[in-house]
Amino acid sequence: MQLQEEFPELTLRVIADKPAALNLKLVEFVAWNKDTEIADLLQIDIGIMPLTDDAWAKGKCGFKALQYLALGIPAVVSPVGVNTIIVSHGTNGFVCTTTEDWLTALRKLIRDSALRKTMGTKGRITVEQHYSVRSNTATFVGLFR
Repeated sequence: MQLQEEFPELTLRVIADKPAALNLKLVEFVAWNKDTEIADLLQIDIGIMPLTDDAWAKGKCGFKALQYLALGIPAVVSPVGVNTIIVSHGTNGFVCTTTEDWLTALRKLIRDSALRKTMGTKGRITVEQHYSVRSNTATFVGLFR
């Protein structure tokens, strides 16, 4: 709600299997579809991934952050599981614990398109260097020797 008041033009795009029950004015629901997922994600400026710290979230975490970064979108994530390894705080996104952490990170990214671009570029590089097929080919092939 605070960000909505500060940035009335802000739209929260939620890509999911069903609409989220959010008490916000500007929420855009997009039904998740494997055929349009990348195109849908490319419509966002900031990828957010708030998670609770439980077994289910630990199993889920990481993939969405990697998707955002691979597409050049800075990620703002909870410090759950591998998120703290994938997202380098202040470099390719932000790792946020408290409400104030989230607000500060999101405000910075909303206000600064150059920062979004720089972090997005660094995020893409992170994925290419550490998580791509190319960067892991030798490790994979080594499993069969």
